Order: sequence, then structure tokens, then C-alpha cells
Amino acid sequence: MNYLLLLRGINVGGNHRVPMATLRDLLTTAGFTAVRSYINSGNLFFTSDQSAADCNHLVAQILTRNFEFPIDFRLLTQPEFLADLAQAPAWWGADETLRHNALFKLNTYDQAHDSWLTDHITADYDQVLITPNVIFWTSTLRTHFSRSFYSKIMGTPFYKQTSARNYNTTNKLKQILEETND
Repeated sequence: MNYLLLLRGINVGGNHRVPMATLRDLLTTAGFTAVRSYINSGNLFFTSDQSAADCNHLVAQILTRNFEFPIDFRLLTQPEFLADLAQAPAWWGADETLRHNALFKLNTYDQAHDSWLTDHITADYDQVLITPNVIFWTSTLRTHFSRSFYSKIMGTPFYKQTSARNYNTTNKLKQILEETND
């Protein structure tokens, strides 16, 4: 099975440094194969014959044992990731003047946040589609950004339980996963 591992809050502003080469080596040593990474923000790919639950447990052990700070993450199987991306709405990524992010629900994600989000969204400035593993979010970028709900989520429990990737990065992750089938 092909997997996508998404880490949150690493290598940002010099804090919580996690060298991707080191992490690739740790994953390979643990028995994962075809380990690769994309950019320095915690996007890794690997293959394993182990179940998703076993891989998730092993990744948690690797992160806990090798880094002095907690690292929240989400491990998705290729079919899970591609199924969510297939649900991306037409408006997501369509207007280059807007901000388009995919917020991946981490292992710590509280499903109650889904209804909290829909209750607080500002329809004039935000568009959101919630899938099982991803929240597709389009908001204003420069004009009226402070009026969007997206501008207000930083530091909330919801935000801390997600890991954001922009539209281009999300599509690159999809492309890399699809190439693993070629």
C-alpha cells in the first residue's frame, strides 16, 4: 500500500527542526520502502505491506523516540487521499485572487470541529467543503482577509488539529501519489 504522511508544525521559522533526510532514513530503517519527501514542510511518501493502523503506530513511535518535541501527523492511504481529492469542489483553486487551502485532519482531530466550523463560517468571505480527511477552504486573500473566518482560526483548537497545505502543494502531493502507480 502507498501512504502519504503529513506532519504539522515542523521546520517553521527555525523551530521544531526535522531534517527530511533524517526522517526518510528513520522510516526506511523501520522497514518502509520507496520513502521520499516533498519540500521541507513534512510531506512524506512510503510503501508498506503493513496495515494502516500498524503503520500509524510505527510512525508515532518513530516521531516520539527521535524528536524532543511532539509532532502531530496524519497518515493517509493512497485511496483515502485520492478519494478526498476527487471531492474537491469546482470553486477550490478556480480564482487566483483567493486563498485556497486544504486542511488535513490530524490524528488528534475532534470530529465536533466539523459542525463548529460550519456554524462559524462567513459565507461572504469563505467557502468550505468538509470531507472525511480534508477540509477544502477558499477565502479572501488580500481584500477583506480580516473579515474571513479563515483569518480568525489561528491558535484555535480546530486549527491546532489540522495541517494546512495550499492548493498547489496539495495538487503536487496528488500528482506524486498517482505517479507511484505508473
